[in-house]
Formats: sequence, structure tokens, C-alpha cells
Amino acid sequence: MDDGSWLSWFVIVMLIFTASYFATAETAFSSVSRIKVKSELDRGDRRAKKALYVVDHFDKAITTILIGTNIVHIVTAALVTVLVTKKWGMSAVTLSTIITTLVVFFVGEMLPKSIGKKYSSRFSLSLAPSICFFMRIFSPFACVLTAIGREVARHTKGDSEVTVTEDELYDIIENMKDDGELDAERGELVHSALLFADVTAESIITPRVDVAAVNIEKPVPEILAFVKASRHSRFPVYEGNIDNIVGVLQIRKFIKAYIKQGESLDIRSVLDDVHFAHQSTRIDELLSEMSRKRVNMAIITDNYGGTLGIVTVEDILEELVGDIWDEDDDVKEFSVLLPDGSYELDPELSVEESFELVGFEDPDDFDFEHKLLGEWVYEHFERIPSCGDSFVYNGLQITVSEMQHNRIVKLNARILADASEEGGDGK
Repeated sequence: MDDGSWLSWFVIVMLIFTASYFATAETAFSSVSRIKVKSELDRGDRRAKKALYVVDHFDKAITTILIGTNIVHIVTAALVTVLVTKKWGMSAVTLSTIITTLVVFFVGEMLPKSIGKKYSSRFSLSLAPSICFFMRIFSPFACVLTAIGREVARHTKGDSEVTVTEDELYDIIENMKDDGELDAERGELVHSALLFADVTAESIITPRVDVAAVNIEKPVPEILAFVKASRHSRFPVYEGNIDNIVGVLQIRKFIKAYIKQGESLDIRSVLDDVHFAHQSTRIDELLSEMSRKRVNMAIITDNYGGTLGIVTVEDILEELVGDIWDEDDDVKEFSVLLPDGSYELDPELSVEESFELVGFEDPDDFDFEHKLLGEWVYEHFERIPSCGDSFVYNGLQITVSEMQHNRIVKLNARILADASEEGGDGK
């Protein structure tokens, strides 16, 4: 084989590697996160500036890459055909075309695209300068082809332009947690922040049966004894019954006034204004309103104007950052693994949290919309349940293990090993 043939085959090899370069660049820039490139730029990586330019002008970049790819493929096929015809004749052209196609597919397309996707951030930074160079070289052709593409797209109906949908954002967070780029604690915080605006006051209230409230008609010494026996810093104050809240009593203000006035103190004079909110109020709106009025407690009302419960600023913040403990709080176990493999659950947990703690995957993938476990359990019975009553939901057996004044206090959850164990619903 003469020197000219060797040179031609060398050119073909270089063209194949050039095709792999364009394939790597295409996949890297289409896969890389703009946020990640922006972060590299903020860290002082000069290459990130050009990479960011390519990402922001990706329609022009992809046109440039496609022009380069097609030129390389056409030239490669032409050179191989000429060399094979010259060496072995037309009879070998079909075989050479098949071999060339396979080589270009694996070496020039599939392998580099797989690598480009895996290391998209690294390759987008390293290839950005050269891609910018080709974008300038092919600029006249790219502008014409891009204009044609936009004109065609203008006459077709496309999807609405949304940078990232909410579902995609959840997927991004999960992928970052799986890849180790975001630890579990921070991932849960971001996830809670996304759900924050969907949670209503009804989901996080302290129910009226658990509310420590002060009867304004009681003598001052009895109120003082009640306050001293409690661990709370403020109390809703009612007149007649708890559905008639007339104010909020702060311990600090009450004690100061009591020291000065003694038993002659008029409780009404030390009460703070009460803030009412409906049970359907979203907690992000409630937090803004409470911050504006500088109140720490809100009385949550039901559809009939009665007192459903109370919500504090701490309750709202706990929905975002998790439980906030202080020295006066009792440690409460919401989920306890029992020796028989079942779980003892607190009915104040949400249904989704309960399923996650038990390790149960709902095959129906039903959206319970932050429904509390106790509320969900009541819906499965036609009457107020008794201890020992149970039902089965998709292989998960829920049993009422403790009741207190018609109120569910504890539940037991067990994943059935065999579907044949499933009994009736609410039996």
C-alpha cells in the first residue's frame, strides 16, 4: 500500500474520532445542568463562561454540531468508498459500507454519547472552547438552518415553555440524593419546602380536645394554679365554652400583672388579640398573616365557626424543618417496631408518613393529600371503632390498639405475608 493510501486511512481514522468528538459534545451539552455550569462559573472556572454561552445558545450549538457531524460522516463514507474501489473494486463496496457504518455507529456515536452523558459536566467545560470556535466557523450555515427551523416550528403547536415542572423538580431532588450530591437531611428539607404551600392548617392543628385553654370566669388564683401546672407559654382564653375564644393569655404578661395587682387583677386587661383562621387556610399564607400581625398563636375554626384547634408559629416551622424540641417537651415516639414485626403508630401521623415508616408501598399510589392516619382509619368503619377492630388495605392490616373517650390513641400496622390472610374491610 503506497504512502497516499496510508495517509488516506489515517485521515479516515481522524474523521471517526472527530465524529466521536461531536457526538460527545452533543450529549454533554444536552444533558448538563445549567445550574451546575453556573456554579462552576461562580467558583472561578473560566471555561464555564463559554460552556454557559453554549447552553444558552443551544439551538445554534446543536445546528453547528449537526453540520460538523454530517460533514465528517459524508467525507468518511466518500474516502472509504474511493479507497476500497481503488484497492478491491466495486464488489467490495457493499461490505466496506456495512463495516464503516458499524464502526461509525459504535466508535463515532454510541460509545462517545454514553460517555458524554455520564460525564456531562466535565466534558461540557472541556469542549466549550472548541465548540464556540466551530460555532463561529459554521455561523453563516447555522444561522440559515436555525432560521428555517424556527420558521417551521412557528407554524406548529408546541408544548408550553416551562423550564422545570414540579414533578421534574422532585425527580431532580431524588436523583441528587441517589447520586450523593445532596444528603438525605437536606433533601428532606427541600422536599418539605416544595410541599409547604400545599399543607392546610387543618393538617397541623393541635385538636381542641388537647388544647389547654383558660376559662375567663374562673377566679384568678385558679387560673394562676392552672398556668403554673402547665408547660405552655400562652393559652387561648374562652368565655362560656371553648367555641367562644376571647383572647390569648401570655404567662409573662399575666405574672407581671398578678405581682402588681394580686387577686384583683382583671384578666381581660392582659389578654392579647386573638387571630382566627379557617381550617382550609394554607400554612404559608397563615404564617405570613401571623408574622404581619405579630401573633404566635392562631385559633383554627371549622365550617360552622366552632373551634377546631390551634396552630402556633412553631407548628408551622416544624412542618418545614421537622420537630423542634425544647427542654419541656416530652419525647414522643410516633412509630415503634414491636417484637412480632408489626408497628405501633400514632394516629397523628399522616398516611404517607405511616406507609413510609412501616415500609409499605401502596400499589394504588393514591394521593392522600396530607390526610392524618387517625382520620383515614375512621373512614374505614361505619361506627366508632373499639379496641381490636381492624381492616386490611392492599395487604396492610391496620388494627385499633387503644381508644380514649371515642378517640383513637394508638394503632397497629402489619404487612400481611400472604394475601390469603386478608380479611374483610372494617371487621
